[in-house]
Amino acid sequence: MATGRRIQDEPHERRAKSLIVIVVCCLAFSVLPANLYRLQVKNAAENIRLSNENSMREQIVLPPRGRILDRNGNELARNRPAYSICVLPYRLRNSQDVIQSLCKIRDASGAVVFDSATLAQQFRKANSRKFDLSRIKEDVSIDVVSIVEERYMELPGIVVETESRREYPYGASAFHVVGYMGEIPEKEFDTLRNQDYYWGDLMGRSGLERSYESVMRGKCGREYLEVNAYGKSLGAVESIQKIDPVYGNDLYLSLDINLQMAAEQAFPDSLKGAVVALDPRNGDVLVMFSNPSVDPNIFSAAMSVKSKTWAAVASDRNLPLNNRAIAGVYPPGSTFKVLSGLAGLEAGSINKDSRLPSACGGSFKFGSRIAKCHKQTGHGSLSYISAIQYSCNVYFYQLGLRIGDTRINRYAQMFGLGDITGIDLPGEKAGYLSGEKAYNERFASRNWRWTQGLVMDLAIGQQQVLTPLQLALMVGGMGNGKNVYQPHLLNEERNRDGILVSQKRPHVKSRLELNQYTLDVTRDALAAVVRPGGTGSRAAVPGIAVGGKTGSAQNPHSDLSHALFIACAPVDDPVIAVAVVVENAGGGGAVAAPVAGALLKYFFSETKEGKIVYQKYNPEGQKPKRPLVALAPAPAAAATDGGPAGGGADEAAPADIGTSPPAQQGGANE
Repeated sequence: MATGRRIQDEPHERRAKSLIVIVVCCLAFSVLPANLYRLQVKNAAENIRLSNENSMREQIVLPPRGRILDRNGNELARNRPAYSICVLPYRLRNSQDVIQSLCKIRDASGAVVFDSATLAQQFRKANSRKFDLSRIKEDVSIDVVSIVEERYMELPGIVVETESRREYPYGASAFHVVGYMGEIPEKEFDTLRNQDYYWGDLMGRSGLERSYESVMRGKCGREYLEVNAYGKSLGAVESIQKIDPVYGNDLYLSLDINLQMAAEQAFPDSLKGAVVALDPRNGDVLVMFSNPSVDPNIFSAAMSVKSKTWAAVASDRNLPLNNRAIAGVYPPGSTFKVLSGLAGLEAGSINKDSRLPSACGGSFKFGSRIAKCHKQTGHGSLSYISAIQYSCNVYFYQLGLRIGDTRINRYAQMFGLGDITGIDLPGEKAGYLSGEKAYNERFASRNWRWTQGLVMDLAIGQQQVLTPLQLALMVGGMGNGKNVYQPHLLNEERNRDGILVSQKRPHVKSRLELNQYTLDVTRDALAAVVRPGGTGSRAAVPGIAVGGKTGSAQNPHSDLSHALFIACAPVDDPVIAVAVVVENAGGGGAVAAPVAGALLKYFFSETKEGKIVYQKYNPEGQKPKRPLVALAPAPAAAATDGGPAGGGADEAAPADIGTSPPAQQGGANE
């Protein structure tokens, strides 16, 4: 009975199950038309766009970067074509297979091009920006490019990019002026992305490359490329108009690269320091050399080469990346005596013939302090001109005490010392002018206080620190006599067709309010230094009246002093001013003056401007017979040969003891 019922129920169960299956299938097939409608009708436009993007790739067209040229049209920075192998992560199918295929590639010499561990690391990093191209090999040879292109089916997501690399024909000679290019760090990229920069892009990292980044970069263009499933370009999409890039502008500098190399050749190879030369009539920087230097071409090399070299540069204790011409601060030493003398002349405290009360016997006693002169046997009684010529410390100890720190610093500030010059380079330092107020503020944490005796150190350039560029401005201003011009490297900006876009006009940084007698005596004193017997005679140029001043600045980090020399020529109407600083080198007259002399000789014998001036002074090729400087009539001087102005200002001087650090005890050999 039960068996019969089960037999009767089986057809009913089968029909019920079939009905359920039919209903499920009908529901499923009813969803399919709805999805097809959504994909093909409702969202058709969006899906077509996504499909096109999958077959197209936006190509950023980087503009050729503007060149950098010197005043004579010599290229200091230019572009060269290069190829890079890149990865586009979202097109990678199997990264391990791609890595294995890349590691099989060898260059023309048979060397393996890619390393699996490095590639794996690069791929992981690139995955953080799946839709951006990331370089995995820079500056590869054309034979490697050909192999990658041939094996594109094995290398989905691997793209060859054509780009330009920066090239610096003069290498280390102009590194600190020109600078270098570098890839944008990841931490800076998000900010720069809105300024038309792209992942892996290069930008100026130092020097003029950085200062004029926006001028030389230009504006990027765009084009769309049709690509296959492997990411290989099949050509431009003609239906989408290409946006052409805007070329960067060229920079024409005031720098003379041949004069720069003359300075480099004259500078001692193994020593650190800087050379600056400028035109005091307009602020044109003719030379800016800093030693040691770096070949900027290493920053344009492939990463494998760059990383090795960069490690050595970054760890170099001599700091070759530092531009000592604008960021090196040094005590000016005896070069500052000319400024102290100028302040005394303007105050009427001395004239060119003034002899101060204490003759130089090799030292000067002030209270309990005995301050030495570099000549142990002494210079005897000297006039102001002779005190500059032989760089007598004792004379300027007394002059400093007579006129004080406030008056000295007033004229130092007039010449732009202790302040940013405003040159068009990054990283400039201001230096520091000492004096009672500045000293007390600077050393308040040490409880050091200014004492009257410190003005003696100030007067001989051992209390303040200045840059070589400031020293060049100072001596140039003394020769110019009217203005101190803001120094600059850029003269002109031109587009790719050579059409002038902008031109630098001379900018007066400071007007010199000095009487003519002060200027005449100062120039005569500078000229005396370079005459035979003067401390700077090694900087002499036959046929040209050179004015200069030697200096030796004490250095707490070495037994040897810094050697300094400043000069301008011709001294009565200069077209060039020079400052040389050689670290830990000894006497300025023995080490720094010959560097300046070699530079000046090259300028007047080899450059167009120098030859014109030389012919003016030597119409028949002979030395000029006229006086070096025609002095204006002397004003009534408050000081006479017999003693200080105003009567015995030095007589009751307090002892320089107590709260100050150990004072400088006389300059090193000049």
